[in-house]
Amino acid sequence: MTLERPTSGETSISLSEALDLYLRLKGNGKGEAFERTARRNIEQFYAVVGDPSIGELTSADAASFRDHLIERGLASSSVKRCFASIRSIVSLAIQEHGLPITNPFAKVFIPADDRSKSRPTMPVKTIKILQAECEATNDPNRHLLALISDTGLRLSEALGLIKEDIVLDTEIPHLIIQKHPWRKLKTASSERLVPLIGKSYWAAGQIMQTEAQFAFSNYTSASKCNANSASAALNKWLKPRVPDGCVVYSFRHALRDRLRAVECPSDISDAIGGWSTSGIGHSYGDGYDLVVKQKWLQKIVI
Repeated sequence: MTLERPTSGETSISLSEALDLYLRLKGNGKGEAFERTARRNIEQFYAVVGDPSIGELTSADAASFRDHLIERGLASSSVKRCFASIRSIVSLAIQEHGLPITNPFAKVFIPADDRSKSRPTMPVKTIKILQAECEATNDPNRHLLALISDTGLRLSEALGLIKEDIVLDTEIPHLIIQKHPWRKLKTASSERLVPLIGKSYWAAGQIMQTEAQFAFSNYTSASKCNANSASAALNKWLKPRVPDGCVVYSFRHALRDRLRAVECPSDISDAIGGWSTSGIGHSYGDGYDLVVKQKWLQKIVI
């Protein structure tokens, strides 16, 4: 339901104009997902408050929108992401137009909930069962899960692979995780080489037997990488097979735990998983080579 508001004589940019400005200045090269997310968040706000000028917006409007999202059942983490997006849109408009106002989304309190807690890891015995089922089913979605299971790749990293990123005919078979126009990487440390071991090596071999350029052409093309669809399909298949709360991303958590269990140094684990390593010294040098990474990954083969 749209809230009634009095007409204001203040000249200001509307929220829809702020969105257009944001996409024009910040959206270049960000891809369809960036624009789609920004538009979706603003449209959700329209449904509650309408399309007022930014000068008319108040913290009470933002609080009403927060309550609306919580009542819809969104987790606090999802509410925070939505607010961060709208806050950035409004902040840019205020800055670019020199408006003498405070961003009404800047200090809205968003309560925590139980769902904000981290997802549980995937037990090793569950991973072993899932890997066997992936090999028996032997279809693209199971190739995707198997590839992630022993590499700890982020889902988008796996989905964005092309055959040139899969190097099997070498002493240490590995994946090249690098930026592509259809899939960006989360951080600078995400760009890396990952040795293929266990069922991830098997999955890579199956992928290389297909005719498509993209490793997962049912989700990825030269223009986009549809991680949301892949996540929904994989999690639906996983749900009856894994402990409560476990999802695709739990394989990544599990890889970290499996490496910790064999006393792998944390900076080597970071290099394998593409996690950022704290400390100035870690930013120097070329990092760990494939031999070192393979040595530790071989210790966790199930």
